[in-house]
Amino acid sequence: MQPCETSPAPISVIDAAVAAGKPVILQVDWNKQVGIQTHFVLIKEKKADDYSLYDPYKYGGDGPGVDVLLTKRYKYNGAKLASEISAVLWFDSYSLVAPEPPKVTKVPVPAEKFIIYASEDDLSLRAEPSVSGYLWKRMINGTELICLEPKAQAKSKIGVQGQWIQIQDPKGDQGYVAAWYVSEQKKKTASSSTSTPVSAPAPVPAGALALYPTEELSFRSQPVISPETLIRRVPVSEQLISLEPANQAIAKVGVQNQWIKVRDAAKKEGYVAAWYVKYAGGSTATTSVATSATGKVKTTVEMVSCETSLL
Repeated sequence: MQPCETSPAPISVIDAAVAAGKPVILQVDWNKQVGIQTHFVLIKEKKADDYSLYDPYKYGGDGPGVDVLLTKRYKYNGAKLASEISAVLWFDSYSLVAPEPPKVTKVPVPAEKFIIYASEDDLSLRAEPSVSGYLWKRMINGTELICLEPKAQAKSKIGVQGQWIQIQDPKGDQGYVAAWYVSEQKKKTASSSTSTPVSAPAPVPAGALALYPTEELSFRSQPVISPETLIRRVPVSEQLISLEPANQAIAKVGVQNQWIKVRDAAKKEGYVAAWYVKYAGGSTATTSVATSATGKVKTTVEMVSCETSLL
């Protein structure tokens, strides 16, 4: 590891390593607070005067085919490569040849095809039914998969943590997928050409709270701390909109072990820990809510936003 917090990063040396096919990991600053809030990314390739990255944190808008450029995402120290990179991790090896994949025998596709679908992006196809199994590839949400197991056996596993299903993907590659990340139904998207209406997102309550993380925050599918519920990490600069009534959400902000259902910048719904969020105006105090005779909520929080400003 070569620190370069107080000097320009060695861009020419980094470029040479990338051109030679060596992996180069960069330390960057992930938010605008004073000091370097360390985060590490892997260079994918050089793009003009920038680096395209593999970023372990998934931000709103990330997806297959979308380039993540270093100085567009991490730009709190001048938005230049030489100043945004605060350390470089160099790797040298005797060989860049990838390990040999395991030899497998293909399984015949059953006469009665049972189709399931990837229910999350980056679903792993592995050679063995284990997270340590050789990784063949990653698949996007909605990928159609043919079960290679008896239908009843596969159906009993869908959605069950710790279970694996043997499948074949659209290219004919076979392996195992985590059963808790697949579904019998393909999720509809706004771009789907179908006459069946797509389910509308949960409505934003009138007077919904606009929230910001007080530090990098976990965005979860359920109000439970677990690797299986983590959708992505939310940066402190991203605004979240509460999907709970204002009086209910206000009582939770800053309170340990409370959760708030929110919508992120990409309009995806999930849960965040209430003790790691603040009001858009910066207040983290729990605030009282008064109800008028008409039953309308009145809040004493100055930065509560009306619905029309949030949509």
